[in-house]
Amino acid sequence: MKTPRTPTLPAALVVAALALVPVHSASAQPAAPATGVVEGAPLEWPARATSMVRELEVGPWQLEWVSMFGPPQAESDRADAAAIAEQIGCDAAAVKFEGPGSVLVRMPQGELTRTARAAGKPAAAYEYISADARPDGRWQMQRTWFALYEPRTKDAQSSEGRGLVVLLPGMFGTPEPVIDSMVGMLRQRGWHVLRMLTHSSRFTEQAMFMLDPAGDLEAQARAAAAEFGDRAAECAMSVDAVCAEIGSSRPGVPVGRRVGLGMSGGGMILSTVIAHDRDAYDSAVFIGAGCDFAQIAMDSNYTDWINAVRVSWPEGGRTPAAEARFTDAYRGAATFDSYSTAPRLAGLPMLMVQGTVDLAVPTAMGDLLWERLGEPERWSEALGHETLFLVYLPMKAGKVLDWIDDHTSQ
Repeated sequence: MKTPRTPTLPAALVVAALALVPVHSASAQPAAPATGVVEGAPLEWPARATSMVRELEVGPWQLEWVSMFGPPQAESDRADAAAIAEQIGCDAAAVKFEGPGSVLVRMPQGELTRTARAAGKPAAAYEYISADARPDGRWQMQRTWFALYEPRTKDAQSSEGRGLVVLLPGMFGTPEPVIDSMVGMLRQRGWHVLRMLTHSSRFTEQAMFMLDPAGDLEAQARAAAAEFGDRAAECAMSVDAVCAEIGSSRPGVPVGRRVGLGMSGGGMILSTVIAHDRDAYDSAVFIGAGCDFAQIAMDSNYTDWINAVRVSWPEGGRTPAAEARFTDAYRGAATFDSYSTAPRLAGLPMLMVQGTVDLAVPTAMGDLLWERLGEPERWSEALGHETLFLVYLPMKAGKVLDWIDDHTSQ
Protein backbone atom coordinates (compact mmCIF):
# COMPACT_ATOMS: atom_id res chain seq x y z
CA MET A 1 0.00 0.00 0.00
CA LYS A 2 1.34 3.39 -0.81
CA THR A 3 0.85 6.97 -1.83
CA PRO A 4 0.83 8.80 -5.15
CA ARG A 5 4.32 9.57 -6.35
CA THR A 6 5.76 12.10 -8.72
CA PRO A 7 4.69 10.19 -11.85
CA THR A 8 1.05 10.78 -10.87
CA LEU A 9 1.62 14.55 -11.11
CA PRO A 10 1.39 16.46 -14.40
CA ALA A 11 4.29 15.48 -16.61
CA ALA A 12 5.42 19.11 -16.94
CA LEU A 13 5.97 19.29 -13.18
CA VAL A 14 7.98 16.07 -13.23
CA VAL A 15 10.25 17.27 -16.02
CA ALA A 16 10.69 20.67 -14.36
CA ALA A 17 11.69 19.06 -11.07
CA LEU A 18 14.21 16.76 -12.73
CA ALA A 19 15.64 19.62 -14.77
CA LEU A 20 16.79 21.31 -11.56
CA VAL A 21 19.37 18.58 -10.96
CA PRO A 22 22.78 19.14 -12.59
CA VAL A 23 24.34 16.56 -14.87
CA HIS A 24 27.63 15.16 -13.58
CA SER A 25 30.15 13.81 -16.01
CA ALA A 26 30.69 10.09 -15.58
CA SER A 27 34.40 10.78 -15.87
CA ALA A 28 34.30 12.37 -12.41
CA GLN A 29 33.57 8.95 -10.91
CA PRO A 30 35.25 6.49 -13.27
CA ALA A 31 33.84 2.99 -13.33
CA ALA A 32 36.13 0.01 -13.69
CA PRO A 33 36.67 -0.78 -17.38
CA ALA A 34 34.43 -3.55 -18.61
CA THR A 35 36.07 -6.61 -20.06
CA GLY A 36 35.04 -8.30 -23.26
CA VAL A 37 31.88 -10.38 -23.04
CA VAL A 38 32.37 -14.10 -23.45
CA GLU A 39 28.97 -15.72 -23.86
CA GLY A 40 28.45 -18.65 -21.52
CA ALA A 41 31.46 -17.81 -19.33
CA PRO A 42 30.71 -17.36 -15.59
CA LEU A 43 29.72 -13.80 -14.77
CA GLU A 44 32.04 -11.82 -12.51
CA TRP A 45 29.63 -9.63 -10.58
CA PRO A 46 30.79 -6.22 -9.33
CA ALA A 47 32.40 -6.34 -5.90
CA ARG A 48 30.91 -4.37 -3.02
CA ALA A 49 32.81 -3.46 0.13
CA THR A 50 29.80 -4.42 2.20
CA SER A 51 26.07 -5.04 1.90
CA MET A 52 23.13 -5.84 4.15
CA VAL A 53 19.36 -6.35 4.17
CA ARG A 54 17.17 -4.59 6.71
CA GLU A 55 13.50 -5.30 7.36
CA LEU A 56 11.39 -2.14 7.53
CA GLU A 57 8.14 -1.15 9.17
CA VAL A 58 5.41 -1.78 6.59
CA GLY A 59 3.38 1.19 5.48
CA PRO A 60 2.62 3.55 2.60
CA TRP A 61 5.63 4.89 0.75
CA GLN A 62 6.68 7.83 -1.33
CA LEU A 63 9.62 8.54 -3.62
CA GLU A 64 12.07 11.37 -3.10
CA TRP A 65 14.52 12.64 -5.71
CA VAL A 66 18.01 13.72 -4.70
CA SER A 67 18.51 17.23 -6.00
CA MET A 68 21.40 19.62 -6.55
CA PHE A 69 20.81 21.11 -3.12
CA GLY A 70 22.61 18.40 -1.24
CA PRO A 71 22.29 14.87 0.13
CA PRO A 72 19.18 13.70 2.00
CA GLN A 73 19.05 14.36 5.72
CA ALA A 74 16.27 12.05 6.90
CA GLU A 75 16.82 10.04 10.05
CA SER A 76 16.65 6.82 8.01
CA ASP A 77 19.50 8.04 5.77
CA ARG A 78 21.73 8.73 8.74
CA ALA A 79 20.87 5.32 10.19
CA ASP A 80 21.77 3.62 6.92
CA ALA A 81 25.09 5.47 6.74
CA ALA A 82 25.85 4.55 10.34
CA ALA A 83 25.11 0.87 9.63
CA ILE A 84 27.46 0.89 6.64
CA ALA A 85 30.16 2.68 8.63
CA GLU A 86 29.90 0.14 11.44
CA GLN A 87 30.36 -2.78 9.06
CA ILE A 88 33.27 -1.18 7.24
CA GLY A 89 34.86 0.26 10.36
CA CYS A 90 34.93 3.88 9.25
CA ASP A 91 33.39 7.16 10.37
CA ALA A 92 29.83 7.75 9.16
CA ALA A 93 31.01 10.99 7.56
CA ALA A 94 33.05 8.88 5.13
CA VAL A 95 29.88 7.31 3.71
CA LYS A 96 28.71 9.18 0.61
CA PHE A 97 25.00 9.46 -0.10
CA GLU A 98 23.52 9.04 -3.55
CA GLY A 99 24.04 11.92 -5.98
CA PRO A 100 21.66 14.14 -7.98
CA GLY A 101 19.02 12.27 -9.93
CA SER A 102 18.99 9.30 -7.54
CA VAL A 103 15.63 8.18 -6.15
CA LEU A 104 14.94 7.18 -2.54
CA VAL A 105 11.96 5.42 -0.98
CA ARG A 106 10.43 6.84 2.19
CA MET A 107 8.48 4.24 4.18
CA PRO A 108 6.22 4.48 6.04
CA GLN A 109 5.11 7.88 4.85
CA GLY A 110 1.99 9.48 3.41
CA GLU A 111 -1.52 8.15 2.96
CA LEU A 112 -2.96 5.20 1.09
CA THR A 113 -4.10 5.48 -2.50
CA ARG A 114 -7.27 3.98 -3.91
CA THR A 115 -5.34 1.60 -6.13
CA ALA A 116 -3.28 0.40 -3.16
CA ARG A 117 -6.34 -1.46 -1.93
CA ALA A 118 -6.18 -3.64 -5.05
CA ALA A 119 -2.70 -4.81 -4.08
CA GLY A 120 -3.46 -5.05 -0.37
CA LYS A 121 -1.10 -4.63 2.55
CA PRO A 122 2.40 -6.10 2.19
CA ALA A 123 3.41 -8.75 4.69
CA ALA A 124 6.91 -7.26 4.96
CA ALA A 125 9.20 -4.62 3.50
CA TYR A 126 12.94 -4.71 2.97
CA GLU A 127 15.84 -2.42 2.17
CA TYR A 128 19.06 -3.65 0.56
CA ILE A 129 22.05 -1.41 1.27
CA SER A 130 25.47 -1.68 -0.31
CA ALA A 131 28.63 0.40 -0.35
CA ASP A 132 31.58 0.51 -2.69
CA ALA A 133 35.02 2.05 -2.22
CA ARG A 134 35.66 5.32 -4.07
CA PRO A 135 38.99 6.63 -5.33
CA ASP A 136 38.77 9.55 -2.85
CA GLY A 137 38.72 7.19 0.14
CA ARG A 138 35.00 7.51 0.81
CA TRP A 139 32.34 4.82 0.54
CA GLN A 140 29.51 5.17 -1.97
CA MET A 141 26.17 3.97 -0.60
CA GLN A 142 23.16 2.87 -2.62
CA ARG A 143 19.89 1.30 -1.64
CA THR A 144 16.99 -0.72 -3.07
CA TRP A 145 13.56 -1.22 -1.51
CA PHE A 146 11.05 -4.06 -1.78
CA ALA A 147 7.61 -5.08 -0.54
CA LEU A 148 6.61 -8.71 -0.02
CA TYR A 149 2.98 -9.80 -0.45
CA GLU A 150 1.47 -13.12 0.59
CA PRO A 151 -1.21 -15.10 -1.29
CA ARG A 152 -4.81 -14.24 -0.49
CA THR A 153 -6.26 -17.70 -1.04
CA LYS A 154 -6.69 -19.74 2.14
CA ASP A 155 -5.20 -22.90 0.68
CA ALA A 156 -2.09 -21.03 -0.46
CA GLN A 157 -1.66 -19.34 2.91
CA SER A 158 -1.47 -22.70 4.61
CA SER A 159 1.30 -23.90 2.29
CA GLU A 160 4.02 -22.44 0.11
CA GLY A 161 1.59 -21.21 -2.54
CA ARG A 162 2.30 -21.39 -6.25
CA GLY A 163 5.66 -19.62 -6.14
CA LEU A 164 7.23 -16.16 -5.87
CA VAL A 165 6.76 -13.57 -8.61
CA VAL A 166 9.66 -11.10 -8.66
CA LEU A 167 7.98 -7.99 -10.07
CA LEU A 168 10.28 -5.32 -11.50
CA PRO A 169 8.40 -2.10 -12.31
CA GLY A 170 9.02 0.60 -14.84
CA MET A 171 11.07 3.63 -13.95
CA PHE A 172 10.08 5.24 -10.65
CA GLY A 173 7.80 2.32 -9.82
CA THR A 174 5.38 2.99 -12.67
CA PRO A 175 2.73 2.28 -13.89
CA GLU A 176 1.59 2.17 -10.28
CA PRO A 177 -2.17 1.51 -10.67
CA VAL A 178 -1.54 -1.30 -13.15
CA ILE A 179 1.07 -2.88 -10.88
CA ASP A 180 -1.27 -2.61 -7.88
CA SER A 181 -3.94 -4.44 -9.82
CA MET A 182 -1.58 -7.17 -11.02
CA VAL A 183 -0.22 -7.72 -7.51
CA GLY A 184 -3.77 -8.20 -6.25
CA MET A 185 -4.58 -10.63 -9.06
CA LEU A 186 -1.41 -12.64 -8.47
CA ARG A 187 -2.17 -12.88 -4.76
CA GLN A 188 -5.68 -14.07 -5.53
CA ARG A 189 -4.22 -16.83 -7.70
CA GLY A 190 -2.04 -18.05 -4.85
CA TRP A 191 1.25 -16.29 -5.62
CA HIS A 192 3.68 -14.58 -3.32
CA VAL A 193 4.93 -11.33 -4.86
CA LEU A 194 8.24 -9.59 -4.22
CA ARG A 195 7.81 -6.10 -5.62
CA MET A 196 10.79 -3.86 -6.27
CA LEU A 197 9.43 -0.41 -5.39
CA THR A 198 11.75 1.39 -7.79
CA HIS A 199 15.14 0.60 -9.32
CA SER A 200 18.21 0.82 -7.08
CA SER A 201 18.66 4.37 -5.86
CA ARG A 202 21.63 5.24 -8.08
CA PHE A 203 20.09 3.67 -11.20
CA THR A 204 18.94 7.16 -12.23
CA GLU A 205 21.89 9.11 -10.82
CA GLN A 206 22.91 11.59 -13.46
CA ALA A 207 25.91 10.95 -15.68
CA MET A 208 26.93 12.22 -19.08
CA PHE A 209 28.90 10.52 -21.85
CA MET A 210 29.71 13.10 -24.54
CA LEU A 211 31.11 10.97 -27.32
CA ASP A 212 34.03 12.14 -29.43
CA PRO A 213 34.01 10.52 -32.87
CA ALA A 214 37.57 11.72 -33.46
CA GLY A 215 38.73 10.19 -30.18
CA ASP A 216 38.83 6.71 -28.73
CA LEU A 217 35.18 5.70 -29.19
CA GLU A 218 36.00 2.17 -28.06
CA ALA A 219 37.25 3.39 -24.68
CA GLN A 220 34.20 5.62 -24.32
CA ALA A 221 31.96 2.65 -25.12
CA ARG A 222 33.68 0.52 -22.48
CA ALA A 223 33.19 3.26 -19.89
CA ALA A 224 29.49 3.55 -20.76
CA ALA A 225 29.09 -0.23 -20.59
CA ALA A 226 30.69 -0.30 -17.15
CA GLU A 227 28.40 2.48 -15.88
CA PHE A 228 25.17 0.99 -17.21
CA GLY A 229 26.23 -2.52 -16.21
CA ASP A 230 27.05 -1.66 -12.60
CA ARG A 231 23.60 -0.16 -12.16
CA ALA A 232 21.83 -3.21 -13.59
CA ALA A 233 24.02 -5.55 -11.56
CA GLU A 234 23.12 -3.71 -8.35
CA CYS A 235 19.44 -4.40 -9.01
CA ALA A 236 20.20 -8.08 -9.58
CA MET A 237 22.30 -8.41 -6.44
CA SER A 238 19.63 -6.67 -4.37
CA VAL A 239 16.93 -9.11 -5.53
CA ASP A 240 18.94 -12.16 -4.57
CA ALA A 241 20.05 -10.71 -1.25
CA VAL A 242 16.46 -9.96 -0.26
CA CYS A 243 15.31 -13.40 -1.45
CA ALA A 244 18.02 -14.96 0.72
CA GLU A 245 16.81 -12.95 3.72
CA ILE A 246 13.21 -13.97 3.08
CA GLY A 247 14.22 -17.61 2.71
CA SER A 248 15.94 -17.44 6.08
CA SER A 249 13.33 -15.48 8.03
CA ARG A 250 10.17 -16.71 6.26
CA PRO A 251 10.78 -20.35 5.26
CA GLY A 252 7.22 -20.68 3.95
CA VAL A 253 7.96 -18.34 1.05
CA PRO A 254 9.12 -20.36 -2.01
CA VAL A 255 12.12 -18.21 -2.95
CA GLY A 256 13.57 -21.09 -4.95
CA ARG A 257 10.58 -21.20 -7.31
CA ARG A 258 10.40 -17.78 -8.93
CA VAL A 259 8.83 -16.10 -11.92
CA GLY A 260 10.43 -12.93 -13.29
CA LEU A 261 7.96 -10.23 -14.41
CA GLY A 262 9.53 -7.05 -15.75
CA MET A 263 7.79 -3.97 -17.10
CA SER A 264 9.49 -1.29 -19.20
CA GLY A 265 12.68 -0.36 -17.31
CA GLY A 266 12.12 -3.43 -15.15
CA GLY A 267 11.93 -5.58 -18.25
CA MET A 268 15.19 -4.06 -19.47
CA ILE A 269 17.06 -5.43 -16.42
CA LEU A 270 15.05 -8.65 -15.99
CA SER A 271 17.45 -10.98 -17.78
CA THR A 272 20.33 -9.61 -15.69
CA VAL A 273 18.34 -10.17 -12.49
CA ILE A 274 17.54 -13.75 -13.51
CA ALA A 275 21.13 -14.40 -14.59
CA HIS A 276 22.29 -13.80 -11.02
CA ASP A 277 20.46 -16.99 -9.93
CA ARG A 278 19.23 -18.65 -13.13
CA ASP A 279 18.21 -21.93 -11.46
CA ALA A 280 15.75 -20.21 -9.13
CA TYR A 281 13.43 -19.15 -11.99
CA ASP A 282 10.75 -21.19 -13.71
CA SER A 283 9.67 -18.61 -16.29
CA ALA A 284 9.90 -14.95 -17.27
CA VAL A 285 7.64 -12.28 -18.77
CA PHE A 286 9.04 -9.15 -20.47
CA ILE A 287 6.57 -6.31 -21.10
CA GLY A 288 7.62 -3.27 -23.12
CA ALA A 289 11.28 -4.20 -22.69
CA GLY A 290 14.46 -3.89 -24.73
CA CYS A 291 18.23 -4.27 -24.60
CA ASP A 292 21.33 -2.17 -25.34
CA PHE A 293 20.93 0.47 -22.66
CA ALA A 294 23.20 2.93 -24.45
CA GLN A 295 21.16 2.80 -27.64
CA ILE A 296 17.96 3.24 -25.65
CA ALA A 297 19.46 6.24 -23.87
CA MET A 298 20.34 7.78 -27.26
CA ASP A 299 16.96 7.15 -28.91
CA SER A 300 14.22 7.00 -26.24
CA ASN A 301 11.68 9.81 -26.07
CA TYR A 302 11.81 9.37 -22.27
CA THR A 303 15.49 10.35 -21.99
CA ASP A 304 14.78 13.97 -21.02
CA TRP A 305 12.09 12.96 -18.52
CA ILE A 306 14.16 10.29 -16.77
CA ASN A 307 17.27 12.50 -16.98
CA ALA A 308 19.73 9.83 -15.85
CA VAL A 309 22.61 8.52 -17.96
CA ARG A 310 22.92 10.45 -21.20
CA VAL A 311 24.89 9.32 -24.24
CA SER A 312 25.29 12.28 -26.55
CA TRP A 313 27.07 13.17 -29.77
CA PRO A 314 28.41 16.53 -30.91
CA GLU A 315 26.52 18.19 -33.74
CA GLY A 316 27.15 16.22 -36.90
CA GLY A 317 29.14 13.60 -35.04
CA ARG A 318 26.55 10.81 -35.05
CA THR A 319 27.40 9.38 -38.43
CA PRO A 320 26.49 5.78 -39.32
CA ALA A 321 30.15 4.79 -39.24
CA ALA A 322 30.82 6.39 -35.84
CA GLU A 323 27.66 4.93 -34.33
CA ALA A 324 28.53 1.47 -35.61
CA ARG A 325 31.98 1.73 -34.01
CA PHE A 326 30.50 2.77 -30.69
CA THR A 327 27.73 0.16 -30.75
CA ASP A 328 30.06 -2.71 -31.61
CA ALA A 329 32.44 -1.73 -28.81
CA TYR A 330 29.63 -1.18 -26.31
CA ARG A 331 27.96 -4.53 -26.96
CA GLY A 332 31.31 -6.25 -26.80
CA ALA A 333 31.91 -4.87 -23.31
CA ALA A 334 28.38 -4.71 -21.88
CA THR A 335 28.58 -7.71 -19.54
CA PHE A 336 25.44 -6.81 -17.55
CA ASP A 337 23.35 -5.23 -20.27
CA SER A 338 20.42 -7.45 -21.18
CA TYR A 339 22.01 -7.71 -24.62
CA SER A 340 24.60 -9.99 -23.00
CA THR A 341 22.56 -11.60 -20.22
CA ALA A 342 19.52 -12.52 -22.34
CA PRO A 343 21.16 -15.57 -23.99
CA ARG A 344 21.83 -16.97 -20.52
CA LEU A 345 18.09 -17.58 -20.14
CA ALA A 346 18.10 -20.24 -22.88
CA GLY A 347 15.66 -23.02 -22.06
CA LEU A 348 13.54 -20.90 -19.72
CA PRO A 349 9.87 -20.50 -20.73
CA MET A 350 9.55 -16.84 -21.71
CA LEU A 351 6.87 -14.46 -22.96
CA MET A 352 7.47 -11.06 -24.50
CA VAL A 353 4.67 -8.48 -24.80
CA GLN A 354 5.62 -5.65 -27.10
CA GLY A 355 4.26 -2.57 -28.84
CA THR A 356 5.39 -2.22 -32.44
CA VAL A 357 5.44 1.61 -32.38
CA ASP A 358 7.12 2.07 -28.99
CA LEU A 359 9.24 5.22 -28.72
CA ALA A 360 10.11 5.00 -25.02
CA VAL A 361 11.82 1.61 -25.22
CA PRO A 362 12.28 1.76 -28.99
CA THR A 363 10.68 -1.15 -30.79
CA ALA A 364 13.94 -1.97 -32.57
CA MET A 365 15.58 -2.57 -29.19
CA GLY A 366 12.64 -4.75 -28.18
CA ASP A 367 13.10 -6.76 -31.35
CA LEU A 368 16.79 -7.12 -30.54
CA LEU A 369 16.01 -8.36 -27.02
CA TRP A 370 13.56 -10.90 -28.47
CA GLU A 371 16.28 -12.18 -30.79
CA ARG A 372 18.84 -12.33 -27.97
CA LEU A 373 16.36 -14.30 -25.83
CA GLY A 374 16.14 -16.89 -28.58
CA GLU A 375 12.87 -15.66 -30.15
CA PRO A 376 10.46 -16.85 -27.43
CA GLU A 377 6.68 -16.56 -27.60
CA ARG A 378 5.76 -12.94 -28.37
CA TRP A 379 2.52 -10.98 -28.36
CA SER A 380 2.91 -7.89 -30.55
CA GLU A 381 0.40 -5.11 -31.05
CA ALA A 382 0.52 -1.83 -32.98
CA LEU A 383 0.80 0.20 -29.77
CA GLY A 384 3.06 2.80 -28.23
CA HIS A 385 4.58 2.51 -24.77
CA GLU A 386 1.84 4.33 -22.86
CA THR A 387 -1.02 2.56 -24.64
CA LEU A 388 0.67 -0.79 -24.07
CA PHE A 389 0.72 -0.29 -20.31
CA LEU A 390 -2.32 1.86 -19.63
CA VAL A 391 -4.80 0.26 -22.07
CA TYR A 392 -3.59 -3.09 -23.41
CA LEU A 393 -2.07 -4.51 -20.23
CA PRO A 394 -5.08 -3.84 -17.99
CA MET A 395 -7.27 -5.56 -20.59
CA LYS A 396 -4.91 -8.53 -21.04
CA ALA A 397 -3.58 -8.90 -17.48
CA GLY A 398 -5.61 -12.03 -16.88
CA LYS A 399 -4.23 -13.60 -20.05
CA VAL A 400 -0.67 -12.78 -18.99
CA LEU A 401 -1.27 -14.36 -15.59
CA ASP A 402 -2.81 -17.42 -17.26
CA TRP A 403 0.44 -17.76 -19.21
CA ILE A 404 2.43 -17.57 -15.96
CA ASP A 405 0.23 -20.19 -14.34
CA ASP A 406 0.61 -22.50 -17.33
CA HIS A 407 4.40 -22.16 -17.54
CA THR A 408 5.38 -22.66 -13.92
CA SER A 409 6.14 -25.98 -12.27
CA GLN A 410 3.92 -26.88 -9.33
